[in-house]
Amino acid sequence: MSKRIETEKRRSGESGREKSGFTLIELLIAIAILSIIMAVVYKSFYASTEGIKRAEAVDDINSTVRVIFLKLMDDINSAYLTGNIIFVGEAKRDKELPQDSLNFTSLSNQRMVKDAKESDLHVIGYSLKEDYDYQKQEKRLSLFRKEKKTIGVEPVLEGGDVYELTDEIGGIRFGYFDGTSWKDKWDSRIITTLPKLPKAVEVEIILFDADKKKRIFKTIIDVPMGK
Repeated sequence: MSKRIETEKRRSGESGREKSGFTLIELLIAIAILSIIMAVVYKSFYASTEGIKRAEAVDDINSTVRVIFLKLMDDINSAYLTGNIIFVGEAKRDKELPQDSLNFTSLSNQRMVKDAKESDLHVIGYSLKEDYDYQKQEKRLSLFRKEKKTIGVEPVLEGGDVYELTDEIGGIRFGYFDGTSWKDKWDSRIITTLPKLPKAVEVEIILFDADKKKRIFKTIIDVPMGK
């Protein structure tokens, strides 16, 4: 009797151990489910990361435009014209993208050195220049700002210090309001009626986002001396 009981216990224990294990099919199903979960998690993480990158790229574009507009506003608001001082805006189109330039005298000069031989009046210029991006293996346009602190030493449109504002620009367009209509060009040297300054300047900046889509930003800047 005792032997039979021990035999039954032994069989019962072996049966319990068999039931407590995983079969190969169950293991494969578990791995498949885990793989699906990991794929969903990775996809969500990747999408979130890409969203953050795109948001940062958009923020960079907006910040770049904001800085350029603020600098243009400070310079154009202080545009000043007297004697042979100039305000010249030239229009240029390349592949339907504007590559305008603007040169003028402004009272926005800030003397960084005490007793420097400079006046508040200086020449400001905005223009585009094409160069080559060796890393991306493509041509690109850069927006430059020229600043000439001495006037009268050489022709007013020549000379000056030039520095880059951005190398990620698609184009820039200037429009000039004479009180009646908007003009694509402006040249104070050939205008005989007063005032020789426009009443307002419209600025259009074209940038390309991460998807190479064109984004256009516009603003209108008043010219107090033109009114």
